[in-house]
Amino acid sequence: MFLNRYISDFKPHKLGYKKVLGDLEADVMKIIWKAGRVTVRDVYEQLRLVKSLAYTTVMTIMGRLADKGLLEKEAQGNAYVYTPTISEADFAKKVVSEVIDGLFEEFAEPAMSHMVDRLSSEDTDELARLEKIIKERRKKGAE
Repeated sequence: MFLNRYISDFKPHKLGYKKVLGDLEADVMKIIWKAGRVTVRDVYEQLRLVKSLAYTTVMTIMGRLADKGLLEKEAQGNAYVYTPTISEADFAKKVVSEVIDGLFEEFAEPAMSHMVDRLSSEDTDELARLEKIIKERRKKGAE
């Protein structure tokens, strides 16, 4: 699966998808997920409003994202049209699963303790939601 390549480059200090993608890759994917179907020109025009970069840089990044399996490209006239191969929600779920599974493989106790500590310090409602999820899973397992 293509996510394994990103998780190996996990950067916990970064924000959002930049934790698992390059900074520009994350910016490009956010634009594409929102639009659904784009050309390099479409993405370039949006990015250049907030960053100074070359059209060819955006083209290179989108080509790399296609090579990595996150984008599909289809020739249309003199240009390529790009579409995501995975929805943003599914990508987020897969990233979370990969990271947590990786932690649980070798650090289950500290990972679980930290999650509970974090939930209880942030918001007691979150801890109650976790308890509810655990009860539901146990109930399903008993059936």
